[in-house]
Amino acid sequence: MKDFESRLERLEFLAERIRDQDVPLEEAIKVFEEGMKLSKGLKKELEKMQGKVETLLNGPDDASGPPEVTLFSTDGEA
Repeated sequence: MKDFESRLERLEFLAERIRDQDVPLEEAIKVFEEGMKLSKGLKKELEKMQGKVETLLNGPDDASGPPEVTLFSTDGEA
């Protein structure tokens, strides 16, 4: 499946389908299996996205140049 949103929609459909009491047991097992695979893949992708967001949030404020390093206090204290 293509993008995150379409896979999430598919997972939601599968969740609704498995709740249907008219689904035969064999089909319910197949639906469950597909849902588990989708959920694991989506979880991994979410973790990657979270890592990217954390990197962006914790990174330097100005990425246009090298970080500024100050060796001595500029307020006159040693």
